[in-house]
Amino acid sequence: MARAALLFGLLVVPMLLLWLGHRLRDRSAVQRGAFWGGVTGHTAALIIALVALHYPPVMLTGGVRSAVALWAMVVFGSGGAVLGALGMMRREK
Repeated sequence: MARAALLFGLLVVPMLLLWLGHRLRDRSAVQRGAFWGGVTGHTAALIIALVALHYPPVMLTGGVRSAVALWAMVVFGSGGAVLGALGMMRREK
């Protein structure tokens, strides 16, 4: 399951963001917010995952290192997209 999360975070989330970013000017404000939120969240998660992977395994025990490194890009990428879309929905009202 953890390997699937890593592949999903490395491949599927960026592909969905790439699809959403295609013709970004023609998209609605909610879709643009989801795109930029997803890009921001995925970039932040990538930095967090790289830092977690470079720590020695002894410092992060109990599966914390693998949980952060493998699930961060999925959670932050999708969470950023949701927060970006919600922020733009609130702004439109």
